[in-house]
Parts: sequence; C-alpha cells; structure tokens
Amino acid sequence: MRARSWMYGCVVGLVLALGWTVPARAESGSDKTLEARRISEPITLDGVLDEEAWAQAPAGTDFVQREPDTGQPASQQTEVRVVYTAKTLYIGIRCLDQEPDRIIEKEMQRDQYLWRDDAVDVVLDTFDDDRNAYLFETNVNAAQTDALITDEGRDFNLEWDAVWDVAAQRTAEGWSAELEIPFSTLRFDPSAEAWGFNVLRYIRRRAEQAFWAPILLDADVKRVSQYGRLTGIRDVEQGWNLNVKPFVVGTLSTSVAADGSDEDDEDLDYGLDVKYGIGRGLSLDATLNTDFGETEVDALQVNLTRFSLFFPEKREFFLENAGIFEFGPGDTSTTPLLKVFFSRRIGINQGEEVPLDWGLRLTGRVGEWNLGILDAQTDSTTVGDGTVEVPRDNWGAIRIARNLGERSSVGMIFTNRDNANSTNRAFGLDLDYNPTDKLSLDVYGVGTDNSGPDGSSDWAGGTALTWTGPVWDWQTAWVRIGDDFDPQMGFLLRRAVNRYGGYVTYEPWPSTPPWIMNYHFKLDAQVYTDLDGHVETEEFRLDLFGMRTSGADEAYLFVTETTEHLSAPFQIGGVEIPVGDYTFDNVGMSFLTHSSRPVSVEGEARAGDFYDGDRLSGSLTLRLRPNRYLRSETTWEVNDIELSAGQFTANIVRERLAVAITPRLLSNLFLQYNDLTEEVSLNFRFNWIYRPGADLFVVYNQTWDAPSLSDLERRDRQLIVKFTYLFQR
Repeated sequence: MRARSWMYGCVVGLVLALGWTVPARAESGSDKTLEARRISEPITLDGVLDEEAWAQAPAGTDFVQREPDTGQPASQQTEVRVVYTAKTLYIGIRCLDQEPDRIIEKEMQRDQYLWRDDAVDVVLDTFDDDRNAYLFETNVNAAQTDALITDEGRDFNLEWDAVWDVAAQRTAEGWSAELEIPFSTLRFDPSAEAWGFNVLRYIRRRAEQAFWAPILLDADVKRVSQYGRLTGIRDVEQGWNLNVKPFVVGTLSTSVAADGSDEDDEDLDYGLDVKYGIGRGLSLDATLNTDFGETEVDALQVNLTRFSLFFPEKREFFLENAGIFEFGPGDTSTTPLLKVFFSRRIGINQGEEVPLDWGLRLTGRVGEWNLGILDAQTDSTTVGDGTVEVPRDNWGAIRIARNLGERSSVGMIFTNRDNANSTNRAFGLDLDYNPTDKLSLDVYGVGTDNSGPDGSSDWAGGTALTWTGPVWDWQTAWVRIGDDFDPQMGFLLRRAVNRYGGYVTYEPWPSTPPWIMNYHFKLDAQVYTDLDGHVETEEFRLDLFGMRTSGADEAYLFVTETTEHLSAPFQIGGVEIPVGDYTFDNVGMSFLTHSSRPVSVEGEARAGDFYDGDRLSGSLTLRLRPNRYLRSETTWEVNDIELSAGQFTANIVRERLAVAITPRLLSNLFLQYNDLTEEVSLNFRFNWIYRPGADLFVVYNQTWDAPSLSDLERRDRQLIVKFTYLFQR
C-alpha cells in the first residue's frame, strides 16, 4: 500500500508541477464541401494530373495542421480533386513542396505504415453515417495501404485488402498521385446526397499531419464525424457487385519420421472465394475449400504468465468488415481479457491449421442497422503430432447493432459452436452511448450455455466510462467473468474474476521549448478479485515522465507494481512458482527514434523483482530503410529470470527482410529463433500482384530443432505455390 500511495502522490505532483504548460489549442469543426465532377472518359492512371478533367474539377485546399502547429495552415500547399465515370471514382492529389529534395519515399510494400514517408490518406464515409469509413493510403512510390474504420475507430482493420489502383509521380513542385477506385469495391447508398470525405497529408521531415477538413488533437483520422462532405456523385454503376476469385494451390511437404527418414507429401488442391454485393450496403462472402497458405506465420512469444497467449487474426476471409462483430467496449491491451467472438477459433487448433470446408459471411449496413452473419464448417482432423482429435465443427455468429442518434448504438451478439460432442452458445447485449464526442459509456452482458455431458451456464458483463480529450484522457471500468463462463467462439483470459480498473493520461503541449511536441504522464491500475471479493491480482503502472519531440522521437520512464495471490503453483520456463503471496516492483524505460529515418531504433528495458526472485528484461528493434527497395527489421527480446527454485534466460530473435522491386512485386522473409523452446523457423513469401486483386504466391516454410544455433536439426519444411484470378462483374 505504501508503494501505491507513493505512485498516486507522484502523479498528482507531476500534474501540479506542470501546470505552467500551455494546453492544446481549441478544437475545430468543419463544414468543408468538395464537388465531384462526372467525366465521360476514364483517367489515364500515370500520377500526372494533366487531363483537362482535372483542371475543370473544383480543388479542395486550405489544409490545416493537427500536428505540430495545431490549428495553423499546413506548411505546404495541397490540392485534391475528385472526378468519376459511371464505374470508377478518381481522386487526384497534388502535394506541393518548397523543398522537394527533402521528400521521404522509402516504402513500397503493401499494407505497411506509409505515414513513415511523405504520404496521403483518403477516407470515404460512403453512407454519410459519421461512423464508418474506407481508408486508402499511398505515397510517392504508389505503395498501397487500405483499411476499414468501424464506429470511429472502435475497430481499425488494417488487414483488409480492396481492389483499387494508384499511380504517383515526383514533380519539380513536389509530388502527385491519382487513385482509381472502382465503385464495385465500395458499399454505398446511390441516393445519398453526399459522402463523408477527408484527406490527410503527412509531411514526414517535420512530423506534420495536415487535414483538408480539420481534425485537431482530440481525435485523428478515425473520427469520421469530423469529415467534410463530397457531393455530386450521381447515377453510378455498381454493376453486379460480383467478384469471383478461383485459386489453385500446390503443396510439397517434408517431415521427419521417427526413424529420421524424410516423409514427403504432395497435394494439388483448388478452391473458390466469392463476394457479392446485395443491395446498397450488404456484402455476401463465400469461401469453398479455403486455403490460407500465403498468410504470414505468427511471431514467437515467451509466456511469463499463467494465462494464455493472444495471437491476432491475419487470414483474409475473416478480416473484411471484422469490426462489425466487435462486441462490448473493446480492449486495447496486448492480451484482452474477453472477446465474445474471435475468428481465430475457426480453422486453428493448438496453433495448427484445421481444414475449413466452407464459410459464408453476410456483413454490411441497412439504414441504421449494422449486420454481421457468419457460418463456417471445419473438418475433423488431428493436431499435436496426431495425439489430439479435433471433431467436425460448425461455427455460427450473428451480430446486429442499431445506431442511436449521431454517435450511439445498441446491439446483440449470438454465437454457436456445434459438433457431435456438444453445443456451445453465447448470447449478449451491449450499449455504446456517446452523449458527446469526448464522453462514452459502454455497458454489456453476455451468457454462455454448454449442452455437453458437463454442460453449464454462466454470464459475464461489464461497463466502462471513458473521456477522450486533447490533453486529458481517463477511463474507469469493471468486468465480471463467471466461474463457468465459456465462450468457445471467443477468447477468454481468466474466469471467476471481477476486474476493476482505469487510467488517467495527461499529455500537455507546451509552447516552449520548441523541440518538445508534448509530454506524457499516465497512471494505469487493474485489480482482479475472485467472485467473493478476495484480491487475486493487482497491477499498477505509473509513467513518471514521457515526451515526444518535434522530430517524433519518443522516450518514457515508468514504474510498475504487481501483487499476486497464487492459490495453485504454475511453471515458467520449466521453473515452478509455488503457492503464496508475492509483491514485485519494476522500473523501466522505453524509447524510439522516428521510423521515417533510414536507420531507426526502438527499445525497452525493465528491472526489478519477479515473484520470489528477480527479473531483467528488454527488447531492441533495429529498422533499416536504406532505399525504397529494401527494408530490414531485427528484434531481440531477452528475459533473464532468477527464482528461488531455479533460473532461466529466454531469448527471441526475429528478422524481417523485405524486398520490393515494384509495389506489385514483393518478397518477405521472416526468420525467428527462440532459445527457450529450442526452435528456429523460417517463412519466405513471394507475391506478384499481376493485376489488382489477383496474385501469384510462392511460400516456403521450414522449422528446425535448435539446441543451439550451431546445432540445427531440420524438423519439417513446406513449399506452397498459389495462383488466384479475379473475375469482376
């Protein structure tokens, strides 16, 4: 308690001591409007805005800075114009620059963080509902990143890939880009008078963000309700809204038998993915004999807790409109406490692939309703070296939400897992109430029911009150998880607990010194009790000091205190931690240099107690971007643990190497080493996007048993060649 009092006192003292800092400038709304002009002939996509159609279209100008000089005119002039034919939307952007030789252009890989370069984001709220949007991002190299924004950032789906094209060119005055987006890529209301629309320009050398329709420090590009308006789109053709993508995949696998000999397995398979637009706002996706061979492997992790690890979804079929299935207030922590629906439960068991026979998904919006329906069938198989039988399963989920007013919604979710052994169901209701653009209240409850021999029912629920402002952020929250609560289509970190938590963040923006952009102070607290109120875990973190410079470098100093009341022993790294009460403190620091530079570094180090012993841990990432073609990221993580029952050191090394000849000809190598599990793995992926939406993949995977790096013993290897083709109507 004495340590926690000291932490509370520190945060109060720091807030008072920095009362002299100048708060961020007042927020600003926007009534900006831009007219899209209809044209008779398509634009020649070359990145040069030299067609007469561009000259005749109105220009959106007068961009306003979000950072670093909040509310001031952009340091460089930007012009955006929009034209369209019956089938295609064209967006032309001219980024003028008084110092064109200082433009940064290093990224060519798809779905990378293009904001590390000079880049632009185009966002389209095609239903003008002030909640949801499509994001299209590009840079001077015409690299492509796209994403789906759901409920103003409640979900930000960067894994979504759309069919669109872009060309960009350097000019004597800066650079320019032309985006070509087929209307068949978008869901929209043809009768709508306007779309929500905004453009964000990044000027990397001064860490500048400038919006056409101003968005200031209390929000970012996901704040859809602050977009401007795009008018003039009439009588366009979505066609049949039908995309048919057949694929063929060949696989050659080699594993090592018990006698040490190689066992080869060859397979040639095929499948089909179909997307069909139903009406104005719904999309029906179907997959048959699905293959995810081109998906990047998971990053190796070391588990220093007694709970499960969490791995994000990466498979394309489950990603589009995934935000519609989000339930409750969401959880931004690395490992969430609860997700009622988690698509990685489908087709993956104990980290191994389970055959997915077929899947159907209906998602979209009808008026004020948001709808998501999913049904998928997985086949029976064995995992864990053939020791665990996985039954044939049917997986179903329904998510419905109704918009209330401008920013609020109420919804329900239903999930159903059904196999020959049992049926598991979950049903929940949630309310997302936002009386202002800064204050939100989330309330939810969900129950589960199992019909198997050991069937049981229980419930979980919670509430969160959150304030988000330009300088202050805070949240207070409570979650209750029942003893028999079992969402088998979701993710659950721990049962039979109440979690009480919250945080307060203070980020002042001083006027001096000029090289400081903002300071950072934060107190975060989480307390877990059992259902009778007895404390099981207490976690406190105080960010004593943090800052971000005008060059977007960051550094933080923090302390943590953790209390654990263990009622059962568990093992970490082969060392058992016995039953007992433990309190351990740590001090740490983290830093990063801005990743737009040719060489950038990110790291964290912490030291202190760990249960009945000591812990020294850290991570260091070195990023190299020498030119637009080559990108390297090397990460080293280490945990040196000394406990009364023993000691161990866990090292993980990851190397990501990407080579891009063009934005459509890409290769990625992902090499990992974990000395605790004595494992080395390699994942190599070559991708040729020979036309938008159609690909050739060559994937090679290999793992080794690694008692040491000088003593590698091959375990298995796999070569995959996958060819897809896209038919559009």
